[in-house]
Amino acid sequence: MKRTSHALALGMFATMMLTVSCDLLDCTQEDVSLLRIEVCGTDGVNTPLPDTLSITASGTESVLLNRSTNTKSILLPLSYHLAADTFVLHNYGEDYSCKDTLVVEKTNNIYFESPDCPTVMMHTIQNVSCTNAFIDSVKVNHVKVDFEEVTHLKLYIHQ
Repeated sequence: MKRTSHALALGMFATMMLTVSCDLLDCTQEDVSLLRIEVCGTDGVNTPLPDTLSITASGTESVLLNRSTNTKSILLPLSYHLAADTFVLHNYGEDYSCKDTLVVEKTNNIYFESPDCPTVMMHTIQNVSCTNAFIDSVKVNHVKVDFEEVTHLKLYIHQ
C-alpha cells in the first residue's frame, strides 16, 4: 500500500513538473526576422512610391512583393546563408517602367535559445548599395535585423 502511494505521488509530481515546464517555456524568438525599409522622398519625408512596385530576389524566380501600390514601407526576408542579398525592384506605371537593384551585405548570426525552441537567424547589415533608375540613394538606419520592429533602411526615391 505504501509503495503504491509513493508511485502515485511520484507520477503526479512528474506530471506536474512536465505541465509546469511546458507552461513556463516561452520561445521568445518565434518569428522570422525581416528587413524593414521606409520609402522617402529626397527631402527625407516618408512618401509612397508612385504607381506599382514588384520585388524579386536576384538569381531566383522568387517574387517577394507583387504589384504593391502606394508603397510607403517594405518588409523583405534575408537569406540565411548568403553574405549579400540582391533584390530587383521594378517600379512601373502606364507609361513607364524602371528597375533598380538593391544589394544588402550582411553577416548572418544564429540565435539559439533552448533545445525546445527553434534556431532562428538574425543579421547585421555591413553595407548597402543600389542602382539609380528611380532610387536616389539608400541609407542604413539600424544595422541589427532581428525581431525588433524598427526601420533598417531608408530608401530615397527621385521625386
